[in-house]
Amino acid sequence: MKIDSNTDINNLKFLNDDTSLTIDNTYLNKLKKIAKGDIDIDCFNLIKNEINENKLRFKITPQEKNYLKNIPESMALEYIIYRYKFKEFPKKKISTNFPIYILIEPVSSCNLKCPMCFQSDKSFIKKEYMGKMNFELYKKIIDEASVNGTKAITFGSRGEPTIHPEFKSFLDYCSSKFLDIKLITNATKLNDDLIHTVFKNKIHQVVFSIDSEEKNAYERIRKFGNYDQVLNNVKRYNEIKKEYKNINTITRISGVKVEEEQDEKKFCDFWKPYADEVVMKPAFSRWDTYNNNVMDDFLEPCSYIWERMYIWFDGKVNPCDADYKSFLSYGNIKDFSIKEIWNSKKYKDLQKKHLIKERNKITPCDRCGIS
Repeated sequence: MKIDSNTDINNLKFLNDDTSLTIDNTYLNKLKKIAKGDIDIDCFNLIKNEINENKLRFKITPQEKNYLKNIPESMALEYIIYRYKFKEFPKKKISTNFPIYILIEPVSSCNLKCPMCFQSDKSFIKKEYMGKMNFELYKKIIDEASVNGTKAITFGSRGEPTIHPEFKSFLDYCSSKFLDIKLITNATKLNDDLIHTVFKNKIHQVVFSIDSEEKNAYERIRKFGNYDQVLNNVKRYNEIKKEYKNINTITRISGVKVEEEQDEKKFCDFWKPYADEVVMKPAFSRWDTYNNNVMDDFLEPCSYIWERMYIWFDGKVNPCDADYKSFLSYGNIKDFSIKEIWNSKKYKDLQKKHLIKERNKITPCDRCGIS
């Protein structure tokens, strides 16, 4: 029996300093023959046509490239189709009949209070917005999403997922049901039990939000955080990872530049030994959307409303977390299915207003710079 080898990245063609992906039809057809997952034939043919017309040039991140390197070749086509839909369908304003990407919020609260986060908004950290997801509600989401075409889920949004008392059960229940499972965490609550749960369930991506390599700066930005504890937790995570020989979990350490003194190079150099990827991004106004100035001249449609769905702890469904108080909520998973909400008139009306360049008549879309 032939062992399923990992994807040979050399068979995929990268352009523009390894940032644009193309592929030839010969290799694409090979991937189709050995594919184990469900393949969307219509999308497969769309990709083939774009290759024939020399149009297939979608941007690929280092994160995606790492993922392709680390998955069996039999899964590569399913992943390429998923990323094609995620990147290209919003540009073409093509709606899938079910969200391919869902972000789930196990809890809305957090044990830290960072200045660039929703948790620093005093009007948000009120009882009406705070809570944790019921496990039965979570199962309902996973059960529907896993059989209807969702390829990726992320744990995280407004709160810290790992403070949910049943979070390990959350990971157990979604194991092997999706192509791409991501956990975003501040790493303060990592312990041996949770780390083993991550690796046993083959979580595909773990993102540690840390912001600094220097103790004083970290504890100033990550209010209530303990730098030494987080550093030790990340080191322990890497020690345990070595025990899992065939694990393909990609680890990313992410920072947000909120102070002039933060040095991106020092940050990346310090954390590089502990992760596959290290990035520092600038802080931007999305974190405080409601207080931004209205941008009457910014009318480009937002890609988020074609590519993803956010589900809060209480079942509310949102187009994005820039609207962290749910002014634009489509409905609640307790009352409707994911499919019903995704295809609802309210949701389609939001897409339509963006298409006809009327996002400046919608709050908070009128003050958010995402396109």
